[in-house]
Amino acid sequence: MNSSGSMNRVLDLEASRMYHSVLQMLGSVDSVSSRYIGDVQWTKESLFWLSAGIALIFSLGIFVTSRRRKQHNLPVVKVTSNNVVKFLEDGHAKYPHQPFMLSLPGMEMAVLPDSEIETIRGLPETDVSIKKHHYDVFLGEYSYMGTKADEFDSTMRNVLTRRTPALLASFNAEVEYAVNKMIGPCKEATLIKPRYAMSRIASIMSGRAFVGLPLSRQDAWVEATVDYTAGVSRAWLVLRLIPWPLRFFIAPFLSQVKALKHQRKLNEDMLAPVIASKQAGDRKDEKIPGGDMLDWFISQYDRPPNAQQLGRDQLLATFASIYNLSNALSYIVFDLAALSSEEVQLMRDEVSAHVGEDGIVDKSNLPKLKKLDSFAKESQRLSPPSLVNIPRIVTNPKGLRCSTGEVLPQGTRMTIHAHVINQNPKLYPNPSEFQPFRFSSLREVPGNENKYQHATTGIDNINFGHGIWACPGRFFASAEIKIVLAYILRHYDVTLQPGQEKPKQQHFGLAILPDPEAEVVFKART
Repeated sequence: MNSSGSMNRVLDLEASRMYHSVLQMLGSVDSVSSRYIGDVQWTKESLFWLSAGIALIFSLGIFVTSRRRKQHNLPVVKVTSNNVVKFLEDGHAKYPHQPFMLSLPGMEMAVLPDSEIETIRGLPETDVSIKKHHYDVFLGEYSYMGTKADEFDSTMRNVLTRRTPALLASFNAEVEYAVNKMIGPCKEATLIKPRYAMSRIASIMSGRAFVGLPLSRQDAWVEATVDYTAGVSRAWLVLRLIPWPLRFFIAPFLSQVKALKHQRKLNEDMLAPVIASKQAGDRKDEKIPGGDMLDWFISQYDRPPNAQQLGRDQLLATFASIYNLSNALSYIVFDLAALSSEEVQLMRDEVSAHVGEDGIVDKSNLPKLKKLDSFAKESQRLSPPSLVNIPRIVTNPKGLRCSTGEVLPQGTRMTIHAHVINQNPKLYPNPSEFQPFRFSSLREVPGNENKYQHATTGIDNINFGHGIWACPGRFFASAEIKIVLAYILRHYDVTLQPGQEKPKQQHFGLAILPDPEAEVVFKART
């Protein structure tokens, strides 16, 4: 299936099936005189013209897509089942040192070998764009992802890492409240769903840093931020199956997109009074930790921003923090429950040695929690956010020339095969085995003291990305994870149920997600 003719025939078959499914959704224009689609009543005549218009746009989309395909000669690996891992591994086995095109329902992208990390890590947006990728994949017109947000970018890249003490103060002030609210005292063994609990713990703690009290603790705010994050994912899962020429026309009628727009408006409305108070100069004499991120956003504007602008910044930060952070914390809990009692005790001993009775984790003792850091990094290695990373869309009109010689034309989606790196036995002996102290042991080797840290990126670890667009919030996320983990270690025993295996990941396309229904046992330590 390497020839352009074969690829186009497959594309035409897929297009035909998708087109007829769209017409079925719209309804037969010959069998009805009128029909409601969304909130709009369509007559027989208008349905005819709508269908004709869709057919024309669809045909143009197929033509453009086919022309774009003809511009490259990459081998194609077509995903024909839900086991995307198998097709990625097959593609890597066949083409270990060259790019190949992975064809998924509703999307195709060039998967590059790890040798190309250095090729693309420093390229500007004018050559390969992460923003354009995020806008297309995460529905930027509805979610703000990938939209122009200079003030947000400036805050995340230039302010966030310099203000770590303020963030740590917020997390320390909120971790007890957040964990007690979502997990509770657990005086007796209690079944907890980590995915549900951790998404709200992440929302409460990040909200304390972002918007501050009292808004961050209001149930309506917590649920709105969690729902917004989930809403982006739900809308993406639906729209990715619809060919891009039709998305503009179909998206407004989808309940998932309508819900996303409602959630965005709800967040902005709740944030408006907080913004007004800050812009009015309302300040309490005693500084209470929290709300710093909103202040930092405001400081990056040349003129006072409005609620919509700051709402955009807040939602961008919310999606980045809650989506990835809640998933990471869920895996942390699953992995913690599966550890031996001896391994858990080693981490508890580390916390006891470096964290005082007050439980405060700050800049002085955070770097000393090397076993916790290693545990978090190993959890991320085996349960990363995606099978691939460093996603980009080629924006240079001349295309992107890979070091292997292939040229990816403008408009090509591209990414790096992270799964192969995470499972590379040359980098990680016994790569499928969870070794909680794999990285802290490596750091004991002279010269490695500052290497192999959770938030460190490199050609051997792209789970936070790498290069100029590596995740700017990774230090923020890593600190929050370790503060939550330290609190859980001090106050709870976490185990699997008798006879239970560690919950397995769920795969949706290239995304990796924790099982939302899986439960583990929490019991208060005595």
